[in-house]
Amino acid sequence: MTLFDMGLQIIFVSVSGVISPGPLFFANLVLSKNGGFWSGIKIAIGHSIVELPVIILFSIPLIVLSSPNVTSSIIKFVSFIGGISLIAFGILYVVKTISKNNNSNYIVKSSRIQKPILAGILFTGVNPFFFLWWISVGIKLISDSIELLGYPFGIAFLFFVHVWMDYAWLGLSSYFASRGIKVIQSYYHNFIILLLTIPLFYYGINFTLSVFR
Repeated sequence: MTLFDMGLQIIFVSVSGVISPGPLFFANLVLSKNGGFWSGIKIAIGHSIVELPVIILFSIPLIVLSSPNVTSSIIKFVSFIGGISLIAFGILYVVKTISKNNNSNYIVKSSRIQKPILAGILFTGVNPFFFLWWISVGIKLISDSIELLGYPFGIAFLFFVHVWMDYAWLGLSSYFASRGIKVIQSYYHNFIILLLTIPLFYYGINFTLSVFR
């Protein structure tokens, strides 16, 4: 795998999760009225404060267990778990987008917190979906990044290629929301999410089949 291929893999696997509605996203919409674009950037900073340690923490077992005898087995196991999880998340995104679930409960909770960085930390730290994503799908990205670039350069590459999308999406969605432009459950938002499930299924199937090659 080349560096370019790895970058594309990180982007396409990550982006659907980045723009999928969740507690962090709805906190961002609520706080956007006070800070616009920069409110979203501050929430992304709070999110990063939690996310970087999580990536490092989940990389430790891969480094400790990285020996000639177990590396191949670990890669196959991680690929299988990551592939199945990607397919499952893809199905979940399709079902949630089509069903148009009401997420107003996130809006009520997020309205109680008025500091964007704190909101970014809290709504990332209490979101089980965030940790589930990193321990299933994310661990595959961590494994591939370390295999390609080693440690810690692989972790740094993964983090920066992944995290810029959080800043871009949270900043832009906060800006649009502050201008009264509907961001969530619009035709374009739903269409983009559905479109982005295509690479999820592609990489999910590819990761799973790689175990048997």
